[in-house]
Amino acid sequence: MQFAAMRTTVWTPRAAASYGPHMRRNVYDPLEPTQAPRWYSVRNMHGALLEARELLPGADLKRVFVEAILRWMDDGWRLKEFSSRTGTFFCDRGGERRMIDISPNYPGRTQSGGIPQRSSCTNCED
Repeated sequence: MQFAAMRTTVWTPRAAASYGPHMRRNVYDPLEPTQAPRWYSVRNMHGALLEARELLPGADLKRVFVEAILRWMDDGWRLKEFSSRTGTFFCDRGGERRMIDISPNYPGRTQSGGIPQRSSCTNCED
C-alpha cells in the first residue's frame, strides 16, 4: 500500500549550487612521468601480445608515446584512433591491425595466435 506524497510547488535547490569554482575534476593522465613501472605493449587484432617491454622509471612517457606513433607510421602503418587519455593508439596495414599502449599493468608473456597466456607463476614450474 502506498500513501500519497505531499504535493509541493517549490523547486528543489540546484544540486550544483554546492559546488563552486574551487571544485574541479581530477583527471588521470597515464602518460605523466612516474617512478612506478610502466609497460609498452603491442597486441594484434585478436588481443595476442606480440611485443612487451618495461619502460625505465621516470621515462618521458609522452615522448615514448609520440615516438611510437611516428615509428609505426614510418614503417608503413596507418594511424587510426589514438588517445593520450588512455595511452593507446591503433594502426593498420594490409588488413592487419595493432593496438599499442603504455600501461601500468604487466601485459603478460608474448604469445602466438589469439589465446591469452597467464602470467608465469613464481612458485610453480613451467
